Amino acid sequence: MSKINWLTIKDLNNSDLFKSNCVIFKHSPRCIISKIVLKKFEFQYSDKCGIAKFFLINVIKEREVSNQISTLFQLNHESPQLLLVKNKSLIYSASHSDINFKDLL
Repeated sequence: MSKINWLTIKDLNNSDLFKSNCVIFKHSPRCIISKIVLKKFEFQYSDKCGIAKFFLINVIKEREVSNQISTLFQLNHESPQLLLVKNKSLIYSASHSDINFKDLL
């Protein structure tokens, strides 16, 4: 079981969605690499990071939201992909084997 309280995003029109510091993890449950990277990220988790919200986006089931996030932050879609957002601005992104929880500290 994950130590992270993962939230979902159903609608990007919520103006307060990215107001506080948050992490967005775009994940494909069909991809073994994505599964491994997600488990590693969850294992490294520390609640001392000061991040208010953690969003897990299933890129298969929530493709529209995933694409909207890529467009909003002007990124190419990748999975797995990690985004750190502060005050509605993207300040960090990583994908695949470059994803490491320690980079958020």
